[in-house]
Amino acid sequence: MLNSIQQTLNKIEQIEKRIEGGAPVDSASFQRILENVSEPKMPAALGPQAQFGMSDIQGINPQLWSMINRNSSFDASAFGAARSGEMGLQPLAQNNGVSCGQTSVAMAVNTLTGKHLTDNDINAKYGFELLNGLNAESAEAGYEWKDGGNLNASSWELIDHKVNNEKTPVIVALNGPEFSPSGRGHIVTIVKTEGNQVTFADPATGTLRTTTKEAMNTAPSHPDGNFVFYAVNNNDIPNTDMMMAAR
Repeated sequence: MLNSIQQTLNKIEQIEKRIEGGAPVDSASFQRILENVSEPKMPAALGPQAQFGMSDIQGINPQLWSMINRNSSFDASAFGAARSGEMGLQPLAQNNGVSCGQTSVAMAVNTLTGKHLTDNDINAKYGFELLNGLNAESAEAGYEWKDGGNLNASSWELIDHKVNNEKTPVIVALNGPEFSPSGRGHIVTIVKTEGNQVTFADPATGTLRTTTKEAMNTAPSHPDGNFVFYAVNNNDIPNTDMMMAAR
């Protein structure tokens, strides 16, 4: 564990040297983590696989943390990112029976910006205008959210690229027994795909779950359609909107 953290610190220092004009990493926060790590304090159930989450490293500059999450060469597993597709997404549980969409918005925005929003925050500011909330809260980080239409088999080329290459979450609406036993519809956040397997953050449980692409493709329709919301980094060239235009 200590070796893993030391390797991570070394890579953080390398990244700091490449940032011009940005705020430095609060290395003292990492030092406190190292001082608090010892085998006697480690939960037995976790053993050598114990992982840290975002709450353990609040001293990191959010802009730097966001950049690290999207750097595919960075080994973020020591800080728990492997639990969410190596993009640093922290699963959240919805606070009421109808806030799955607002919770998904909060998780996605937090991942891209370093904020700490909840479904209550999104509801207070945007109600159920999810795409509006995504765009308003992500703009400062350089992201614009798009509606990719209803989920189908041809949607996965884009989704795979977003979650696996760009390390940005994708929000989808679904229905049916696997995703919404009530039949009222459910909204989740995809964080990783591996072949046919899909890992998503489920607001109903506040945990990561797995399913298949076929299960999502054939899921009954959400009342608002099985929409796909994805983020575009306006600083990226070429713009991945070209992928949608080419389909």
